[in-house]
Amino acid sequence: MERSCCELKLEMATSMKYYQEILRSFGIDENLLPIFVAVVVIILSAVIWRLVSGGKSRKSAVLLLGISQCGKSQLFSFLTSGLVKDTQISLKENEAPYIPNEKKKTILTMVDIPGQESIRSRFFDNHKSNALGILFVIDSEAFQKTIKDVAEFLFQILTDKTVHKSAPTLCIACNKQDLLMAKSKRVIQAQLEKELNTVRKTQSAALTSTSGGGNESVFLGEKGKDFQFQQLTKFKVQFIECNVKAGEEREINVDEVTSWIVSLV
Repeated sequence: MERSCCELKLEMATSMKYYQEILRSFGIDENLLPIFVAVVVIILSAVIWRLVSGGKSRKSAVLLLGISQCGKSQLFSFLTSGLVKDTQISLKENEAPYIPNEKKKTILTMVDIPGQESIRSRFFDNHKSNALGILFVIDSEAFQKTIKDVAEFLFQILTDKTVHKSAPTLCIACNKQDLLMAKSKRVIQAQLEKELNTVRKTQSAALTSTSGGGNESVFLGEKGKDFQFQQLTKFKVQFIECNVKAGEEREINVDEVTSWIVSLV
């Protein structure tokens, strides 16, 4: 049988008196009951939200990283405005909204981090905790000359504790593929693995000789084995090829880049 309105009111009044008695037993003013109820509701709502969202805050940034002159800022310009603009060395990050999928309407924030060695770590630290994905851009033509700098910067990113904990998706974009002397993504991956292995040995030796070192980084790959990207089980790593430098005889090709960004949402 359905309960009458009077019965429901009586039940609610009885419940209120019960909880007021509990508050009085702890020496708490019974008039504070509504405040306690509101606090409980807020806490329960927060718990339910964390369970539904998997316990993680929604990250929305895609960080464009790379050493200077790799074409990173031109890629950022084309992705966010549809234009390839002449760029200059930047002393701060550039940010712009980006909608990778018109159907989902998810808005990401593209963040172009300066490539200069003296300042890039500071800006990277400011944004790394919100990174949904990291787009690491490499100059495929100058790769042989810059491989040491590229590997050292990538090593810094991959061994960062914050990055390792949040585990953003990583895409290594081998840029300037339209140039004659550009290395393919397979060649770049193989050579990067060897160079990262060398950097790891150098860094490990430096930390061993320095007391108290190593607190802000994690070990890259598997101990006792030469480094390979497939050892990075915390990350989804993908190598792609692209080119964005405009010119009379050069074509823009960022299809793999945009496909990777779409896969993030």
